[in-house]
Amino acid sequence: MSIKIGNLKSGEERMNYKWSINLIFIILSYAITWSILFPLCLYYKKINLIQLEIWHSLGAIGPAIGGVIAFYILNKRSSLKMLRKGISKYSGRKLLLFAISPILILLISLILESLFGIFNLVIFLEQNSIENFLSLFIFILPSLSYGFFEEIGWRGFFLPYLQIQYNALRSTIIITLIWWFWHFPTFFYRFDLVFALSFMLPLMLSGSIIFTFLYNESRGSLLMTIILHISYDLVTSHQISLIATILVSTIFIFMNVRILKVYGVDSFSTQEKFTLNLL
Repeated sequence: MSIKIGNLKSGEERMNYKWSINLIFIILSYAITWSILFPLCLYYKKINLIQLEIWHSLGAIGPAIGGVIAFYILNKRSSLKMLRKGISKYSGRKLLLFAISPILILLISLILESLFGIFNLVIFLEQNSIENFLSLFIFILPSLSYGFFEEIGWRGFFLPYLQIQYNALRSTIIITLIWWFWHFPTFFYRFDLVFALSFMLPLMLSGSIIFTFLYNESRGSLLMTIILHISYDLVTSHQISLIATILVSTIFIFMNVRILKVYGVDSFSTQEKFTLNLL
């Protein structure tokens, strides 16, 4: 049975109910992902690359399942409809171009690096065991999986639900802290531990500001944030081009400053902050 916040009498009851939904989402996201990835910490050296990438990719489903269940508790009838609308919502060529901009920067960087002898495609394919379409798919599978399933939870549910009560800045900071620690198992097999504990959080905050901007600017388009997430992960997670990674990260930081200065902390965009309309 779904419950509407408007039916709760006092402000305290509504506040407690909102955070109970948030906690359900957070606990499910952590429990599902960690139950998949912590065992991988023990076995990642004993399995082959294909098994590793598939196992790692499965860990992305936590926020998606948590978000769907939270939607279901809030309003059974509208939840899947709202998700489908967000996933299929096209927001114009300008925002699409922005969403794929990390890939465009990567391609330009690789062309220039190839011309100057810094990047060699044949060597890159050999080093990453990319021999056919299947091995190429396995190589990009984590980016596809995390880009899609994470966004269903973090931006599909959590961000618009937080923005009912908080401005874009506070909502983004809350998401970033929870999102960063959700990656904790990967600190032991995927990322360098020093990097994960020192640089990963501020970089994720920078990215989160961009994601919030895009989500609100596109009026709740999950399609745009999914494309951006996949694009960003393909550039930064595979160490294809250090130059492209630095360029994208630097551009994001400059955009953070512009977003905060020009649009302010309430919505990070020219549009009003986008909130759930289930209640």
